[in-house]
Amino acid sequence: MIDPTKRRLTFIFTLAVVVFGIVILSLSYLFLHHSIMNGIKRHMEEDVQNEFLYQFYSGGLEPFRDIWDEHHFQILNRQGDVVVSSRNSVDFYPGVNKKLLDGAFSGEKDFEKRDVGSLSHLVSYFPLDGTYVGRVAVSISEEIKYEKMYIRLVLLTFPGLIVLSFFVSRYLVNLAMKPISDVFTFQETFSSNVTHELRSPLASLKGNFEVSLRKERGAGEYQEVLRSGLGEIDRIIRLLNNLSLLASSKFKPLDLFKHQANISRIVKELSVSYAQAVKNKRIEYVHSEVPGIICSCDESLIRRTLENLWDNAVKYTPEGGLISAVLTVKKGKILLTISNTFASADENEINHIFEPFYRGAGSPRMNAEGKGLGLYISRYIVRSHGGDITLDRTDNDIFSLTVSLPIK
Repeated sequence: MIDPTKRRLTFIFTLAVVVFGIVILSLSYLFLHHSIMNGIKRHMEEDVQNEFLYQFYSGGLEPFRDIWDEHHFQILNRQGDVVVSSRNSVDFYPGVNKKLLDGAFSGEKDFEKRDVGSLSHLVSYFPLDGTYVGRVAVSISEEIKYEKMYIRLVLLTFPGLIVLSFFVSRYLVNLAMKPISDVFTFQETFSSNVTHELRSPLASLKGNFEVSLRKERGAGEYQEVLRSGLGEIDRIIRLLNNLSLLASSKFKPLDLFKHQANISRIVKELSVSYAQAVKNKRIEYVHSEVPGIICSCDESLIRRTLENLWDNAVKYTPEGGLISAVLTVKKGKILLTISNTFASADENEINHIFEPFYRGAGSPRMNAEGKGLGLYISRYIVRSHGGDITLDRTDNDIFSLTVSLPIK
């Protein structure tokens, strides 16, 4: 669904950019053409005013026969006949525009574009007196050549514009769609994993109930089935609680119920609660803490986070290994570092350890239960408090997770 949408948006954006480019290039061409024509007209009007009209009013018709100018200049009578021409205009006889001729006799100035031979000219008719009008023409072939060169340049660069528009549009679409794509991917993964994780306890419940109904059994056997079913239901409830947090983790921080919590006391209680598990695996446990550390936080969620970290440390530390917990305050932040020996994780596992539903290759080998949600949800909880969880692994296979929480 995402890829077809990306392709459609890329096509739409490319088309929009191309159309916009065509409009801009067309407007720039019209502006260029308009500027050139206006410049030529302004130059012609200045020459008419400063040279031809001055000559006419001061010397009459005869002086124009000897004038040589870059412009073609002629004086016409009311019938449109050429009365006199400047020397360079003797053979310059474009057809007379009757409308402009009559307009000039009425006192108007106007222009027309005429092709004379192989050259294009801009021709102006202007009034002289009641008997004659003037006509001046200047070649605009060079200007037309420049305009054609501009058009050719545009046509040559236009395919490049289309290609550039496509790649820029694709990049921008991918950039804009990445959050949406991540959400869709998350939802697909979420749905797939929910189905997978719920299937196992539900299948176990169904199997136990079916077996118990095949024949009459004693009260003790039914009680055992119910106890087993309750265990599976507890697993489902825990999973659903985790999934509820997971579902909101992509969209917003948690709603927190903050109050003053004694982090030192929570750490001490967790050390006591996991003492037997540590003893059973002959794990060496060392800890260092600053007493009386108070934090403004959601105590139940922070306790759940720290319990996840202790649980992981105990589960993944091999027998005879080491676990250490160090609780300090530094630069206005509470830092709790839980370290343990963990030789089974390779670099790839370390890079994915905070991803939901990810379980390392060593989990089955160490009989570690879980759905791969603990660390992801723990980091989500801590980040909702304005802190973070960072990971470090030293060369001697010591795996450390540091929880950083703001005091206030």
